[in-house]
Amino acid sequence: MASSGVLLSSGPAQAAISPGRVQLCAQGNYAAYLVFNTAQQDQQGISTATVSAGSCQTFNVVNFGDGTQTGISVIGKYNTSSGTFYVGGLNVVPTAGGWKLFAKGTTANSGAGSWLEIEATPRS
Repeated sequence: MASSGVLLSSGPAQAAISPGRVQLCAQGNYAAYLVFNTAQQDQQGISTATVSAGSCQTFNVVNFGDGTQTGISVIGKYNTSSGTFYVGGLNVVPTAGGWKLFAKGTTANSGAGSWLEIEATPRS
């Protein structure tokens, strides 16, 4: 399992992500994608498109309804195979402020060289 360091910070207003949205930036040496599920992980996961290393893409947070929190998992893709590894994740209120997720590090040591940084949109 990958190590999962988390840095929470607030970014500048111009970099804010809209409520109900999440931006994934693949800043490591690997591509990554998101999987949405309920916080209890009791639904079939819904995957996003893959974000290439060095780029960012923004997605709508899946809302499972009934006030259920949405679990967001960041999954890395190995460069030399079709295998994947867990980078990190968080549970969010799907209609709350936006998030930026930065998949960092390397695929070294079966993905243990990867980590996730989280930037929350400032609240007003």
